[in-house]
Amino acid sequence: MEGTKPPTVILYAFEKSPNVPSVSPFCQKLECHLRFADVSYNQAFTLPHKAPKKKLPYVSIGGVTVADTGFIVRYMRQRGITDLDAKAGLSDTQKAESLAYCGFWEEKVFPAVLSYRWMRKENLPIISNQVFGTLPAILRVPISWWFRRSVTRTLKMQGMGRHTPDEVDTILREAFTALEARLTTVSGNPEWFHGTSEPTDIDAVLAGMLINFCGTRANSLCKDFILGSSILRGYVKMAVERYFPEFVGLVSEFKEADAAYKAQGQVLSPSIL
Repeated sequence: MEGTKPPTVILYAFEKSPNVPSVSPFCQKLECHLRFADVSYNQAFTLPHKAPKKKLPYVSIGGVTVADTGFIVRYMRQRGITDLDAKAGLSDTQKAESLAYCGFWEEKVFPAVLSYRWMRKENLPIISNQVFGTLPAILRVPISWWFRRSVTRTLKMQGMGRHTPDEVDTILREAFTALEARLTTVSGNPEWFHGTSEPTDIDAVLAGMLINFCGTRANSLCKDFILGSSILRGYVKMAVERYFPEFVGLVSEFKEADAAYKAQGQVLSPSIL
């Protein structure tokens, strides 16, 4: 209601430095949604075992606790706090496409990234340190072990954990290639997913995940793919520069990749990464 003070929003997420992306794609997705919608929020750091559904993020909105990013966004929409799709004037068909893309990235691409990070020995120390590095060693080692076991078990039940590394890489390459084709514009300039002047719900999902992928070397295939594609790089760069200018490290990497692209005079084809 006009004139009513907006409810206090507290985002409970993994601990992180203020100038880097979240270690969780879903925490970063929700933070994207809040910033895209210009919703003020406070951030509190916690661990998954303290969350209502034993996973992060979750929020407290005006004292009401809501878990799972999808239901958090739905809750905020129902209470008139945010509605990116309505603000952008999306049609029912566009909303349906957003829903399908969201399902693919959250239920297919995300598990593939989890497998890449947690089921490969070379990536495990990197992601473990990023997620639990601030904990004392006496806690970090057993919690990291427990978390990896939980992730591995879940991925095997879901099916992604039964694929070979090469098969997982194939899934990721196909997903990035498809997204690159979908985001390609006639002008060559980056645009939001539906060509709108402002980001929508699906942009919060995609930008959040891509920003997260760029924030760690525990998924080098994903990060190299993004940096090597002028289309994907431009999309992520647009989101970061506009809504997360404090991510100075990422901004610097984007500029270096842009310079390399201009020097070579051609796109660094993802197919060769």
